[in-house]
Amino acid sequence: MSALTVLGKFADPKIIKFLGAGLLNTAFGYTVYAGLLFFNTPYLVALFFATVAGVIFNYFSFGRMVFDGNGGWLVFGKFVAAYALIYGVNAALLSGLTNYFLLNPYLGQAICIPLSVVLSWILMNHWVYKND
Repeated sequence: MSALTVLGKFADPKIIKFLGAGLLNTAFGYTVYAGLLFFNTPYLVALFFATVAGVIFNYFSFGRMVFDGNGGWLVFGKFVAAYALIYGVNAALLSGLTNYFLLNPYLGQAICIPLSVVLSWILMNHWVYKND
């Protein structure tokens, strides 16, 4: 596969929309997370509430801006399940980064974001909003 072919895949309008909505969603979620940390909320509790707020915010941004979906209860249930999995992976990684590598929770979560983005893309594109 040539470099142009690989770059062409990133020019896919759906990926560009996903990354744009993802930037907005990430800024929202990290702001909620950092705000809760600022008020001395334990980092995993802050991550949980940021994820819950993000599920609501992200459902509408991804569904409407990226996947042209109006959803329905089945899609919403799959969306929530996907974010439960993303939260679990994120929380485990964040715990490891803060407990074993002694990173502060702000930096630890910033490091977790790229994995969450990739996992989110895989789940949203291939399971939640799968168009077969």
